[in-house]
Amino acid sequence: MVIDLTQDSDSEQQPQRTKSLFPYPRWSLASSVPLKRKPESSPDELSLGSTPNNLTISRPSASTPAVHTSSPPPLHNVSKAVSVVIPSPSRRLKHEIEKAGWTKSSLSRTTSPITGLSTKYYPTDDIERRAARAAHPRAKRVNRKDVPLSIGNPGAILTRNPPNGSWNFDLQLRSSLKRKLSLIKGPRVSLAAGDGKLLEGFASDVEFINQDKLHKNVHQVDESFNAGCACGDVCNPTRCGCLSQEVDSDDLIIPYQRAEDDPELWVLTPNFLKRTSMIFECTSRCGCDENCWNRVVQRGRTVRLEIFHTGNRGFGLRSPDRIRAGQFIDCYLGEVITEESADLREDLAISQNKHSYLFSLDFLVDDENTYVVDGQKFGSPTRFINHSCNPNCKMFPVSWNHGDSRLFDLAFFSLRDIPPMTEFTFDYNPTWEGSKKVDPSAVKCLCGEKNCRGQLWPTQRKGMK
Repeated sequence: MVIDLTQDSDSEQQPQRTKSLFPYPRWSLASSVPLKRKPESSPDELSLGSTPNNLTISRPSASTPAVHTSSPPPLHNVSKAVSVVIPSPSRRLKHEIEKAGWTKSSLSRTTSPITGLSTKYYPTDDIERRAARAAHPRAKRVNRKDVPLSIGNPGAILTRNPPNGSWNFDLQLRSSLKRKLSLIKGPRVSLAAGDGKLLEGFASDVEFINQDKLHKNVHQVDESFNAGCACGDVCNPTRCGCLSQEVDSDDLIIPYQRAEDDPELWVLTPNFLKRTSMIFECTSRCGCDENCWNRVVQRGRTVRLEIFHTGNRGFGLRSPDRIRAGQFIDCYLGEVITEESADLREDLAISQNKHSYLFSLDFLVDDENTYVVDGQKFGSPTRFINHSCNPNCKMFPVSWNHGDSRLFDLAFFSLRDIPPMTEFTFDYNPTWEGSKKVDPSAVKCLCGEKNCRGQLWPTQRKGMK
């Protein structure tokens, strides 16, 4: 039997087909009408499997006539060998197939299930995409057996056997901290002996910097607003234009004097130590050089420092050197951020019950545009100076960009002579005038001094006022 499917093609060469009232498809009787067929081994035939009737499908050729009938053959006359003639698609049908938006092959390549909406215009997987962008990159899969092992020359730590069969974790932490501390400019900053677990948190929490890091929304004033004095090679304290004036007077405020036991050392005057004033130092715009007596903070730290653990008050800071009264110790450094960013960081620190390292630069201005220094992640060793109600240090604002009222340095000076290895302390809230009644929302004071207030400040952030 031959089943002719050529009538399903829309080719213009096909004859017009009449509609049959019989519900079955048209049949061609191979037994009643002899047909020319290709050999059964022809590659044009498509075998449909081993069936009892040996059904095969053949494409017609120009020499292969097809005879159709409008009625199905009797079942007893159906030949056991059935052939189906498949027509070649017309050019129009081929064009429609190629133009189709989806095919069976394209569906097999689709990784996501088909939905009624286009994810291009209706991103139903938007949450998954955002999560994928925020996810950490996947680690590369490496076949370890294919990687050659290269040991090289062992260092000093590998020449010794580890104690108790394991590496000294405290020694590794100290090595990491020593590398960080070596990046600090100036005299040596060291770390005293301490607990390994405490060192672990300390090593991962802070990176030391040598100057403030200004965030993108923090801007310095234009250079045209800054100026310097015209004193010459040596500044004259009686007429230096960088110095500030006394209130209701033309007298200049002179912040520095020579130390009594060291003429090369400049310290704050006893009168200035009692003030709450800003120090205006000479700058590179002045006529004087870098050795000017009014450039103390700019020349940097001159004393050695040591970070140590105090016990109940965490880490502290001290110096193996003798410190004179009024001597500059170091600056408080950190990230300079906006007031809005500082509010978010402060709320986060309070919610996590962590310490705050925020200092508002509010000495000259106090509004919503005030900048804040955060020394939590990036800072200097002075971030470890603890509070005391009877402090031996004091923080002073220092400016050498006199036209900028929002950016200046925070410098620590000693209030009195400090013996070697004595902890540095300063008052976190020097303008506090509260009662002796402890505020339940305030931070508890642990200084242990006789005049201890029992509390520090009702909020986490510290300021200059």
